[in-house]
Amino acid sequence: MRIGQVTARIAIGSVIVLAGCSAGPNASPEPGPSSSTQVASPIPSVKNPRDVAAMARRPCELLTAQQATQFRLNLPPREFDAYLGDVGCEWSSTTRERETIRTVHISTFTNNPTLEVAYGKDRNRPFFELTKISGYPAIVSRTNADLPICNVDVKPAEHQSFSLTYKSREFDDNPQRSCEIGKQVAAAVLMNLPPKN
Repeated sequence: MRIGQVTARIAIGSVIVLAGCSAGPNASPEPGPSSSTQVASPIPSVKNPRDVAAMARRPCELLTAQQATQFRLNLPPREFDAYLGDVGCEWSSTTRERETIRTVHISTFTNNPTLEVAYGKDRNRPFFELTKISGYPAIVSRTNADLPICNVDVKPAEHQSFSLTYKSREFDDNPQRSCEIGKQVAAAVLMNLPPKN
């Protein structure tokens, strides 16, 4: 009989505990995540912002002639229509037979969270790096591990960025090297952006 009483007491105790955990009609709701709570961005904020918008209509001035020559790019660069009505610029270097050896494409973005979008979209690429270039947040990525093409997105100011693609056939045997040079080109571009007020 004692076993029956112990079993009954355990059963009654379990019902009481479960009833205390259930949400009855008068139960107050458990606190959940608030709608005003935001997930922290993995992209750091910008200190000492630089003004991409000031150069957005003059993208071929993002590299000086001296810098372009340093990166062994031919002059003059070629302006092109970029995304969302912006203007981009392309520098290239060719052989005597007019075969392209290396290219740099630069597009600017104003009033756009480009780095945040790139972070969400590009994280699964064969190469992806969230880093800083000259102190500014940047994402460096490659879509194909076997090709010497590197994409560099830099955020010099809140909602302002530039995207740079560096490609060089010279690095066919060491494709990652394209990102090393791409970062150097991005650092040169940052030097040419004026401070943002």
